[in-house]
Amino acid sequence: MSNNGKNPLDLLNIAGQRQLESIIDLEENKAPGITGAQETVPTTATLGFLQNLPGTWVGTGFNLIELPNMNQIQPGPPPPEKFKVMMNATSETLVISKIAGEIINRGNAQGDIGFMGLHYLQQINDVNLPQGQNGIHLETGLWLNVPASTSPNVQATVARLGSIPHGDSLLATGLALFGLGGPSIPDIDSTPFTVDPNYNSRVNDPHPTYLSILQNAVPPPGIPKEAIMNPNIILKNAIEGQTIIDTTTIFLDANFILGVGNVFEPASQTGNIVNIPFVDTNANAMSFTAIFWIETVQGPNNTTFLQLQYSQQVILDFPVFGSDGKTVTDLKWPHISVATLRLQP
Repeated sequence: MSNNGKNPLDLLNIAGQRQLESIIDLEENKAPGITGAQETVPTTATLGFLQNLPGTWVGTGFNLIELPNMNQIQPGPPPPEKFKVMMNATSETLVISKIAGEIINRGNAQGDIGFMGLHYLQQINDVNLPQGQNGIHLETGLWLNVPASTSPNVQATVARLGSIPHGDSLLATGLALFGLGGPSIPDIDSTPFTVDPNYNSRVNDPHPTYLSILQNAVPPPGIPKEAIMNPNIILKNAIEGQTIIDTTTIFLDANFILGVGNVFEPASQTGNIVNIPFVDTNANAMSFTAIFWIETVQGPNNTTFLQLQYSQQVILDFPVFGSDGKTVTDLKWPHISVATLRLQP
């Protein structure tokens, strides 16, 4: 059946949840002359900080990931040929649609909660590969604006649920805030690291063999050399000279690591990543952190447009033999993606 060329994601609808809930409640407590189908409970849920996300976003970015060239089965410091750096100058289309109707989570220790959500579909391509053969990332998922609750006693949060064809599923949670002016974009570090188990904190591994892989890498056309060690330079360059009126900032984490994740540690503890067994064994995706900036930009002739920037890291476990040639080190490699997108008219 044709949808007249409309985005099929815009047809997503779970409004019947609230309708059914109303009918059941009214049937159980029916007053004379009132039928269940005649009354509904109005929704009070909103998208909150997510309200400007629906639409089609298009733009460019940068993707960086270190990969093993071979299994780490030989002792000794890993020579450069055991690892490689994969980098992509990217183009991206991100389609985000409202889910019509309130999402109802049933309560037991407390009453039900209702909230609104969005569905997204992300496609990322390498701009230097032939069209039709350049897809490097496909992801579908949800954004949720989750209200505060009393059981558990937690503040309102934003959640992102995502799935990718590699066999990974993500639940990341966090907080959002609104402010006037442009974003404060921090630096980001692509250096591999280990984790101090006592503090769950990042400890960079400065071994020259690891660092030389990054320092000697040649970026793809259009990407500055310094972005290899700090990909967020791409985001800072994209907004240089812009007049940004206001910014909504969304912080997300799953399996928080101090020195990698955002500052809102309590909200991050509910997130997680689940992988198929092959991913767990070969390149375990074990932690995730991201910041999204939704910016209102001043254009020519007092016009404005919406701009979406993001910086995200997936931390991958690649166990290697350490510098002593004997001890296996559970080395963690940042997979960093950044992009600047504009909402299409």
